[in-house]
Order: sequence, then structure tokens, then C-alpha cells
Amino acid sequence: MAAASPLHAQDGEVAPTLASEAVNLAPVTVIGSQANIPTIAGAAAFVSEEQIDRQTYTNPNRVLQQVPGVYVREEDGFGNFPNISLRGADGGRSSKATIMEDGIMMSPAPYSAPSAYYSPRIGRMSSIEVLKGSSQIRYGPQSTGGVVNYLSTPFVDLPQFDLHPSEPSAKNAKAPVSPSAPATESADEFYLKSTYGTYNTWLNHAWYGHTQKTSAGTLGLLVELFHNQSDGFRTIDDVGGNTGFTTIEPMIKLFWEPDSLLPQRFEFKFGYTYFDANETYLGVESGDLADDPLRRYLSTQFDNIRSDQFRYSLNHTLQIRDNVRLQTDVYYTAFSRDWYKLDQIQDTEGNDIELANALGRTGLGLDILRGDAAGSWKIRSNARDYSTLGIQSSVDWSFETGALAHDLTVGARLHFDEASRFQRDDRAFVNNNGDVTRVDRGRQGEAGNREESVLAYSTFIEDSIKLGRLTVKPGVRWEHLEMEYTDRATSGDLGRVTDRGTGSLDVLAPGIGLVYEMADTWSVFGGYYRGISTPAPREFLRSQTEVETSDSLEVGVRHYGETVQAELVGFFSDFNDLIVRDNIGGAGSLNDANAGSAEVAGIELAVRWDPLASKNTDWRLPLRASATYTHAEVTSDSPSGDAESIFSGARAGNRLPYVPEYAASAGMGLEYHGWGVYLDATYTSEMFGTASNSTNLRDTAGTPDARYGMTGAALLVDLSMSYQVNRNVRLMAGISNLTGEEYITSRLPYGARGNQPRTFFGGVEIRF
Repeated sequence: MAAASPLHAQDGEVAPTLASEAVNLAPVTVIGSQANIPTIAGAAAFVSEEQIDRQTYTNPNRVLQQVPGVYVREEDGFGNFPNISLRGADGGRSSKATIMEDGIMMSPAPYSAPSAYYSPRIGRMSSIEVLKGSSQIRYGPQSTGGVVNYLSTPFVDLPQFDLHPSEPSAKNAKAPVSPSAPATESADEFYLKSTYGTYNTWLNHAWYGHTQKTSAGTLGLLVELFHNQSDGFRTIDDVGGNTGFTTIEPMIKLFWEPDSLLPQRFEFKFGYTYFDANETYLGVESGDLADDPLRRYLSTQFDNIRSDQFRYSLNHTLQIRDNVRLQTDVYYTAFSRDWYKLDQIQDTEGNDIELANALGRTGLGLDILRGDAAGSWKIRSNARDYSTLGIQSSVDWSFETGALAHDLTVGARLHFDEASRFQRDDRAFVNNNGDVTRVDRGRQGEAGNREESVLAYSTFIEDSIKLGRLTVKPGVRWEHLEMEYTDRATSGDLGRVTDRGTGSLDVLAPGIGLVYEMADTWSVFGGYYRGISTPAPREFLRSQTEVETSDSLEVGVRHYGETVQAELVGFFSDFNDLIVRDNIGGAGSLNDANAGSAEVAGIELAVRWDPLASKNTDWRLPLRASATYTHAEVTSDSPSGDAESIFSGARAGNRLPYVPEYAASAGMGLEYHGWGVYLDATYTSEMFGTASNSTNLRDTAGTPDARYGMTGAALLVDLSMSYQVNRNVRLMAGISNLTGEEYITSRLPYGARGNQPRTFFGGVEIRF
């Protein structure tokens, strides 16, 4: 939930405002804009459309790496399955972060099954908001990692006066507002971006917006279509084939601001995502990866994921008085997916061989994966359905008590989500040439047949108290969860209940932040907050998995001048009862489990500067840099002896897996009269694949396991160029991974996998 910034009353008097007067009723989400960051009592970042657009990024990992304190683990090379970690929280499937779009939670089932096999598409977004500090009181239930809010394409504004004809318009740029200048009666805008690149990679993004003043009020319409597809950069042994993906996303948004006594706005949004990818969980043996980074084994030829997501939301914003604002959202999402993927292999004697073990060394298991030995491949249809339904509301009230000015926000949410799995196993028998001789199809439901649901009530209260240059923001969040799970038979009568449980859970998350404005452009801030991450119902009720909590402190200093913006932050988090999702860090095979405690401390730095902005010149030289140093260590021996857990064998003092010690990002551009050349780079140091900090690809029992070991350090460089032909047309081209860097991005889900190689793209952007 989010709140708008209400207006202060004058001399204690307030009065209703006519809808004809200028009141911004657009829903405000997490931050609102870059300009709001200096007043936030906690670390925050706003990634603008310009930052996303200049390299034509469709991979959210490449964008989020620009934000200090955010770590990503690449999986498929395209960012279709982001693993986002904020300040050391487990990044597996982004399950420890609250992922939102326009303030609405977007994980398929944020309470029942928070591992996100769906993520908003960065290629169609106008910007991203990130919260990492004490300003998270309003958001949950997964807040040990922070908040990432994607902002979709905004409506077309009614300009108060026309832009100068020679000035190129920015996408949905807001014209300067003059209260005395009449707005035009209507506004239209059309946008199209189309690019084509290596591996037959297409990006098409188009939208049309229309806003109209009528006798019934102001109406707005936005119709959008996003399309992204690629043949993929990996090649399957012998059969070749497409290893890429296709994404199609239509969206429609409507708003109505009636001409009523009290200013109010209704906003409706519908979106749909179709996703189809020939992607696999299986990595490659380290030696094979070194010989051919683009290789995929023959045994993955049937692997494919197909998903559909429908999302609806209705927002109502009401300015009750000048100093009281009410915002309410009703939302519903439905997500279904079936990842048909290699799950296990057998030799000709019927002996099971786990995938990670087969990849950990040369031998019979690896030969079966390659198609060089007879055996069988077990392929699982991981069919799952998720749905969410909820209503959230917040009231903002500005008032004064003596010398103190208050912005009090009270919010509540009623939310229901559920997750169900109805899976089957097929078995493909192969000869020693890798030819499939027979396929035995399993029965749907026999490889997993269960349901989980949560009815959650949450509420928060937060007060921003301002005295002169000091603002203090205390707050508290309460989550109450009614949890239920049902296990059904996996043979015979599949409707028969084999186990069932119900129970409740209450969690309290307090926090306090402060910001002191030392001068017009300088401020210091700090705070404490408690992050929470709730377990799935089945694990909480059956296995007594505890809530993960984190007690976090931060302190920082900001400078926000006209040409230079900078932020330096120190942070510390003490994690307790760490939850490892799916037990092996996102492979999706087992259950959630607690893995002890950890401490994370670090320093974040971000700088933006254009040394030519204040000069009398048409040249521009935008520069940016960010860096994060992180010391993340386990502070207790792991209670898990299960070799399937990436926390098994952890000892106090070991480093946390998939948290780099050093991460940095930098970018520079050179612009002149419509021309632009941009160079962007990111660096990530090597990371351990498990909390045991093993480097020899063996688990704690000494068994070969490809999930153990380390990833590689990487420096990725991207180059792009653009030319603004006229105010309506822009040409663009670029090279991603300019230097052709090769490294191991991850050892999860099953074994080492390499990064996307050097690619090229070119295209055109049209707007009028």
C-alpha cells in the first residue's frame, strides 16, 4: 500500500476543493518521483525511464544492478526468472522481496508461495522504485529483502500549454503546470519502439493514449501491447532447436475524474501475459561449459515452460479535504504455469541418479544426460495454479500539533491467495545413441497433488513528524495470517485427502526513520526497521518453520543538487530463522526450511553528475556510478544436515551464498544535438554457491554435486547509440556484452550455467 503526499492545512482551516481546481489525483505508489527521494527517511532509489531506455534493456537484472545494495543472480540470460536480493536477503526467485506493479503485489501468491515465477517485464515499464531501508513499514509480507515496484506506462496528460515546436517530446513528458493557464480539451499520443537483434531477438512495444475533457469529467484511455521473443543463444546437442522464449503482453488502462464536489479519480487496469520458453533447470558440467558456453545437453530437448497471467485492478482516490486523502485498490490476479522439465535420470538397472550429482563429475550419469549412454529421463510436468484477491486502503491526514507538522498514514489490507500443484512424471527411455525409444506418460496428480491458501489481514500506521529541518517517521505493521493446506492422494482416488491442517500466525514489524535537512541540497538520514518473511502454510503448520526476521539499521547522507546527486549509506542487518525457499534455493523440488542466523553489513554509494549541465553549451556528459561492499556471513552452524539444502554444512563465519562481496555499476554518455553515445558497465565479484563455502563441487557428505562451488567474477559492458532524426523519430543501435565476457552466472537450479554472449540490436522509436 502506498500513500499520497497530502496538502497541509492553512491556519487549521480546511475546506472541500472543487474538482475543477488543479489537484493531482493519480495514485501515488512507493516513491512517486526522483524529486521525492531527498525527503525519504530511508535508502531509496528511482530508476527513470531514461536509464531503462538508453540501452533498450529488457532484462530487469541489467537495470536493477544500477541500484546499490541490489544483487541479482542471472539464470536464463534474458532475465525471465529474476533472482533479486536486497542487502543480503536470499534472492532465490525474488521470494524475500515484495515485488509490485503500480503498488499491487505481483508474485503469483505472495503469502502461500512467494517464489516468483512471474515478474513484471522491464521492457514495458516507465520506471522502477526500490526501497531498502526503514520506509518499508507500509509493505509486506516479504520485507526482509525490501520493495521493488515497477511503474507501468502512465496516461497522457492534458498539457497546460504547448511545448515549443522545436523541442522533442519525451514519452508522456509532463508539461509545466501553470494554475492560471487553461488545459487543452484533449491530448493524444502514440508510441512505437521496434528493435531486432542477434538470435532473431525482437522487441516491439506500442501504446496509444488519449485523454479528454467532457461534461462528465476527464476521461483517459491507454492501450498497450508489448512483444519480446528470441530463438535463444544456447544449442541443444544433436537436435539443435529453439532455446528461446516468446512474451506477449496486452494491457488497457482507463481513468475517470468526475466533475464532482470532492475531487476523485477512478482508475481501472487490465493486463495479460503469455509466456512460452524452451528453458531448462539443467546446467552443464564445468568442463563442458568451458569448452562450449552455449551448450545444452540432449536430455533437455523436451524442457519447456508455459505460463499465463491475468491481472485486474481498480483504484479509487478521493481528496476528502485539502489535508485528507483516501486511496483504495481492489485487485485480482490469476497465474498458471506448467514447467515441463528434466527432473531425474535412471540407468538401465532402474537406479535413480540425481541431476546435480550427475553433473558433479564425469561418469554414467553425465553420459545419460549427454545422450551417450542408455537409460531413461524422468520429465516432470510441474503444473501449478495461483490466484490472489484483495482490497487495500490507506488514509493520509496532514495536521499540526503546536510546532509539529504531521503526515499521518493509516492503511489496511484484506488479502487471499492460494497455490495448488497437480503434477505428473513422464519417463523417456533412450538408447546409447541418445535416441528416444519409448515414452511412458504418467498420470496427472501422481507427482504432486496439494493446495495451500492464506487469508491475510494486515494494517500499518506511520506518522511523518516534522519539526523545522528534522523529520521523524515512526511506524508499525501487523500481519495476521489464517493458513490452510490440503494434501491429496497421489495414487488411486486423487480426490482423497491424506493430510490437512489449519492455523494462524501473527507478526509485528516496527520501524522508525529520520531525515535531517542540513541545507537546501544536503540531508542525513537513518533508521531501524524489522523485516519479515513468512513461511508457506504447509511448512509452518506441518514442520513448524518459523517466520524469518531481520533487525536492520542504516545511516546515510544525501546531496541532491542541480547537476550532482550523491548518496552514501551504511547498513547492518541481523537475520534470524533464515527461510530457504524450496530447500535447495529455488530448484522447486522440496520444501521451505529454516537455516539458522546471519549478519549482513555493507556500504552503498551512488553518484550522478553532468559536468556540462551548468555550462553554456549544447553538449551533455551524463555520468553515473554506484558501488556496494557487502560482508555477509552465517552466524550459526546450520541446523540442516540435508545435502539438498544450499545451507547444509554451513558453519558460523562462512559467507552467505549468492551475495557478492563487491558489486559496482557505472555509465557515461555523450549527447549533442540529438546524437547520443552511451557506455554502461557492471561488475560483480565471485560468489559461493552454498553456505558451506565448498569449492570442490562436493556436498557435505563428499558426494559430487554441481550446485556446490563458486560463480565467476564478471565485468559486463554495454554500448548503445541513438540519433533523434526529428521530434517524432529516433534511431538506435547497440551491443550488449561488448567484450564478450564469459563466466558462470549461477550453479542453481542444477549445475553451472553461462551468461549471454555478445549480441547486437538496432531499431527505431516513433512517437507523435
